[in-house]
Amino acid sequence: MKTIRIIVPIAILTLAAPLRAQTDDAAFLTQFEKTFEPGGAVQAKDFVTAELLNGRLHAVRPLADNDGLLNTYFVDTPDGLLEATGTPALKTRIREIYALDYLRGLSKTEEFGKAIGKTVEQKAESVVGIVRDPIGTVKNVPKGASRFFGRIGEGMKSVGKSEGNGSVLANIAGVNKAKAQLAAQLGVSPYTTNEELQRELTATARAMAGGGLVVSAATAAVSGGAGTALSVVGVNETLQNALVNSTPEDLRLNNRKKLLALGVNRALADEFLMHPWFSPWHETITTDALARIGVNPTAFLTDAVKALTPEDASFFQRVAQILARYHAEAAPLRAIRFEGGIITALDKSGTLVVPVSLDYAIWAERTARRAEEFAALAKGGGEIKGLAFWTDGQISERLAAELQQRHIATHARALDAAAR
Repeated sequence: MKTIRIIVPIAILTLAAPLRAQTDDAAFLTQFEKTFEPGGAVQAKDFVTAELLNGRLHAVRPLADNDGLLNTYFVDTPDGLLEATGTPALKTRIREIYALDYLRGLSKTEEFGKAIGKTVEQKAESVVGIVRDPIGTVKNVPKGASRFFGRIGEGMKSVGKSEGNGSVLANIAGVNKAKAQLAAQLGVSPYTTNEELQRELTATARAMAGGGLVVSAATAAVSGGAGTALSVVGVNETLQNALVNSTPEDLRLNNRKKLLALGVNRALADEFLMHPWFSPWHETITTDALARIGVNPTAFLTDAVKALTPEDASFFQRVAQILARYHAEAAPLRAIRFEGGIITALDKSGTLVVPVSLDYAIWAERTARRAEEFAALAKGGGEIKGLAFWTDGQISERLAAELQQRHIATHARALDAAAR
């Protein structure tokens, strides 16, 4: 059976350097060990909507495995067993199953064959490969070269001017735009890390842009109850339009302007925008959230550029969205900072906000240690006057009670209905 495991950076929450206030291990375990909640099996239906549990091409198994923060789901598919760690990742993978099935069928039609026959190879093929196939590119380009990733658009524009090859560049832009629009119809990202889906999206986009293929019923043809990619990540209509109708290069240029305006130095902004695991969609949604907060996000980006996987990138995107939600609905934030090695933010009243993207947090050793560490901060008599734990997931009743006992306010499901 084919198994795919998706790992989200739990270490960002749990393995950072301890604060001075951290309790001695032996004393800590003596006090709390017998009271910890066990992880293990949880009901998938408690985290996944009914329409998403089963479909024509998938069935989510009833039990998921919870490690104290994240759920690992098991999905039966025609291609074998799929494992997805994290509810957002599960939704993504299910959408991709149906999108790929639709595109496979479309590629076998007479209309597709005629359209693809009209297309011509582009002279800038090697550059297009980086834009359209980030997975293969990352595999073949040394890590150090990834910092040039975001400069593709600017380089291509200069090549076009010097060689008078505007028609080639226009065609590349047309393929990228068609691909983004097609992906949005299918409920997936044009920057998916699914290699087969990436190839099918590109081939269909070429047939659309260069061969006149009309794809107008993709949304109706793709089932599975997963909704659209943009609705899942929680962005408003204005940002949706920008993501779908802008080229990757234009998105990055606009993001750079916003980050520089917030006080981020150019080197860090470029490191973030050229990062191989932050797609233009990740970057744009993250930058939009940070811009809505309006404070210098240097501390956030310094941590974000350490991402090692696409799942890390999604984690940081959702953390930025959680902070933006707090800023809009709870209290204005005045600073984004590190405390205990993780991203936090301080609001104008002195409340330290700890934003974490997770599925289901329980009262276990690592959460207990963090609770003790952060509770000590508010007792130090400094600028931290209160504590708040905000998450896009759920927390157990026991954990909520333990945090309340330590005067840590909690807010779960912070991104529900976030696209406003």
